[in-house]
Amino acid sequence: MQGSGISMICARLLPVLMFCAANLLCPIASANAQTRQQTTNNTMPPVDETGIRLGRFLLSPAITSRAQYDDNIFLSENGATSDVITTIAPRLTLQGDWRVFHLHLAAGSELGFFADSRDDDYQDIDLKAAASLDLGPSSIEGAIDWKQSHDARGGNDVPSGATEPVIYRDVIGQLGGRYATNDLHYETSLAIRRLEFDDSIALDGSAIRNDDRNRIESRETVRALLPLDLGREAYGEITLNQRQYDRVPDDTGLVRDSSGFQVLGGLRLDLTDLIKGDLAAGWMSQNYADPAFGNINDYTLRADIDWSVTRLTDLTFTASRAVRETTVTGASGIVGFDIGAGISHELRRWLQIGANAHYSDEEFRQTTRRDRTSRLGLNMSYHVNRHAWIEGGINHDLRLSNSAGNDYRRFQTRISLKLEM
Repeated sequence: MQGSGISMICARLLPVLMFCAANLLCPIASANAQTRQQTTNNTMPPVDETGIRLGRFLLSPAITSRAQYDDNIFLSENGATSDVITTIAPRLTLQGDWRVFHLHLAAGSELGFFADSRDDDYQDIDLKAAASLDLGPSSIEGAIDWKQSHDARGGNDVPSGATEPVIYRDVIGQLGGRYATNDLHYETSLAIRRLEFDDSIALDGSAIRNDDRNRIESRETVRALLPLDLGREAYGEITLNQRQYDRVPDDTGLVRDSSGFQVLGGLRLDLTDLIKGDLAAGWMSQNYADPAFGNINDYTLRADIDWSVTRLTDLTFTASRAVRETTVTGASGIVGFDIGAGISHELRRWLQIGANAHYSDEEFRQTTRRDRTSRLGLNMSYHVNRHAWIEGGINHDLRLSNSAGNDYRRFQTRISLKLEM
């Protein structure tokens, strides 16, 4: 009954969104005339501020409506199920700026509705509060992020044999600081994360216990940076982590608690605002409480590069290798290597196209399973005016696994309209 009521609301909202879009398209000629008068020294000329100014505060309401076609919603190897998913995502952001203090508050949700597979409808919610304090050479920042989200059926930890997605709550608290001297800069951060998963029901009526995944994760990072010359910094970094599960042992009789560290040496680049990068490599270790799992000791790396090739074209490159959690039977953890690249180009100030590629290699330690997943995507963004954006894209995913039943191929298309006051 609740899903039916929400569907009726959506049916009433969609015509309103279309009406707004039609009215927002009218000022495009005027916006184009203003664009030709803008300076061409920057990639993106300044635009009028959106939002509602309330003294020191800026209130920004927004809503995004998206329609998406997915030809394999359960990531099945055979007998793929396709569907059309409609989402509505309202969001409200409040920002406050003072001379040394900055505040950011946000609340949003995403309502998803499947045309055929109504059991997979979802209602996600998220709340965030963040603040920072600048004190000359020092700064302090903190944030808390709460969300209720879902794991779609067909993932590694959510079998497609379940009757519905798994609902979970994710709470992250963070506190960090920076301090600069004449010779060195120091950064530190502490993050604590709490995850709780609801149980679900299988198609055969049996219970699927997901409380094996409930856990607390903590991470502490200390980084020292040495300025080399203009636009370059070398740094050393160490991160400690602890992962503690509620159920000890879990349903399989194993203890999944672990602790570990990661040591990195790296270089930050900022060359005349054309090339910005963060390159690092080092060693990681994860030690498990249960001797049946053994330990993970391996190399780690991180790369994040943004290259403004021209005023209109931007290239990005990312790479990482890290240990991730999993509750796949027999696996202690996942050693994942991810690499991605993207390109975006402005055909006009209000029209941008892009392409991206991503590859992931996941090793499920203590098992023979290994998954290789690739994704190719194309996207386009049309800036109607300062209040409206239209975005569309296509993605193709392919996973090849040496574990039977875990291969899949998926094709997705999407189009969305975002309205922002």
